[in-house]
Amino acid sequence: MGSGGGTPTPGSSAALRRRAAAELAALALLAALYLALVPERPAGVDAALAGLALAAVGLTARATRARFWAGPAAPARGWTAALLGASLAVALGFAALGARSAGPARLLAPTVGLTFLLFLPWAWLQQALLQFYLLGRVRALLPGARPLAPAAVNGALFAAVHLPDGELAALTWLAGFVWSRYYLACRRLGPLALSHALLGTAYFAGVRGEDLLARWLA
Repeated sequence: MGSGGGTPTPGSSAALRRRAAAELAALALLAALYLALVPERPAGVDAALAGLALAAVGLTARATRARFWAGPAAPARGWTAALLGASLAVALGFAALGARSAGPARLLAPTVGLTFLLFLPWAWLQQALLQFYLLGRVRALLPGARPLAPAAVNGALFAAVHLPDGELAALTWLAGFVWSRYYLACRRLGPLALSHALLGTAYFAGVRGEDLLARWLA
């Protein structure tokens, strides 16, 4: 699959589709129970659970790569330039909103830069789970579909874990859609983590005026 499109792959067999469906159904049930039973939780809890999930994904990474991501990826240079250029433009928009409502001082605080640096590994972890693991299964369930379809579904799944915050869910659906489309084409996690950390830091600092660092350390 040269461009991350909808051509059938080894992950499109009936047996693998059943396996992907069963895994996604189990994850959806567990995630729904978790969000319903623990609506407010320390950031460290989410990070610890995500780390455990990533460890489990790592143990099966070779099989996931062979079954769900067989075939060549597209050249990443143009895709990456477009992704990071758009991310920077949106982040500057978020920053401008913050500067307009509260002045530039909040955005120039040293904690903003530190938040971005700490956000990078957290963003990479989320993208590894969202793209390498989850998107691979979604793609297997939609053999022959154009790339926009699995990207839209994966974006919706990413948005769902940000409910009941409607604004954040809407924004993460759009971001998840774009990130998933990029990964379908290029299969690079680094640029996605950079985009995720940049947008997340700018949104919370600029639009919401929240200190993510203080929240993480609370």
